Amino acid sequence: MSRDDGPAAARARDHAPCGELPDRRPRLVRTRLEDARPAAAAVGAPRRPGAMARCATLPSSVLRHARHAACLLVTLVVASPPVRAQVRFADAADREAFGRWFVLLADAQFYRATPDVDDCAALVRHAVREALRSSSPDWRRRIALPAGSAVPAPVHARAAQVDGALRLFRVRADPGPDYAEFADARTLVSLNARPLGRETTALRPGDLLYFHQDGQSLPDHLMVFVGPSAFEAEGRDWVVYHTGPSAPRPAGVPAPGSPPGSPGEVRKVRLVDLVRHPSPAWRPVAANPRFVGIFRLSLDSR
Repeated sequence: MSRDDGPAAARARDHAPCGELPDRRPRLVRTRLEDARPAAAAVGAPRRPGAMARCATLPSSVLRHARHAACLLVTLVVASPPVRAQVRFADAADREAFGRWFVLLADAQFYRATPDVDDCAALVRHAVREALRSSSPDWRRRIALPAGSAVPAPVHARAAQVDGALRLFRVRADPGPDYAEFADARTLVSLNARPLGRETTALRPGDLLYFHQDGQSLPDHLMVFVGPSAFEAEGRDWVVYHTGPSAPRPAGVPAPGSPPGSPGEVRKVRLVDLVRHPSPAWRPVAANPRFVGIFRLSLDSR
């Protein structure tokens, strides 16, 4: 649909941290929770005193994951420089229009995938890049949104270009900031977003849910919180993500999202189902040490 990031970025994408998301899920989770109840029955069950006591003797691997996730979040909160990128919005209304386009384009990937989206970070890059092109009538004809989409106001913001590539994302903080059209999952949250903690009550449409699955070859994973979907009449808590390509995994690592050798796919789930996912490693809850937290993109200098 649109030129992505060039040969160098394509090579980088092959090794970008993303992939291996959970397989035990409905592709579009209209499914009621009772459909998955045998696997998730214990999630909402009252805790027994014995269960609480056992928490004090968790395996060392679980404690290591918890310490790593906590250290990672602290590092992203404290050590990351202020976000200052090359995008310049005309005003608050323009910034809001960008946010609406970002959510709509990420959500639309579930219904009509484009070849430039091949992992979770590519989904974010696609939605950012294409939202900035929304003021072009020709682009609106080519984007081929699903029928019935409510089209937001056009975005008038612009980003600098170098040799045809948009300078969208900060990719290096020191010495001196550098910007590129390609950024992997870790770079997106560490240099181009603000951490908001780990409580899902803070979520707003367009926010990113960030997981770090320690032990995977591609450990960093992003999901986009859509909220109310333009394509679904029910639910106000939709989440969309790309599973990324499958890869070999060591013992004890959560199951990949796709069969070995699969390029992966875009999936859509409701947050109410995700927090009860059969695999605890993919629940966006404070008790999950693999869930780093919620991040909000901040691409303009403010």
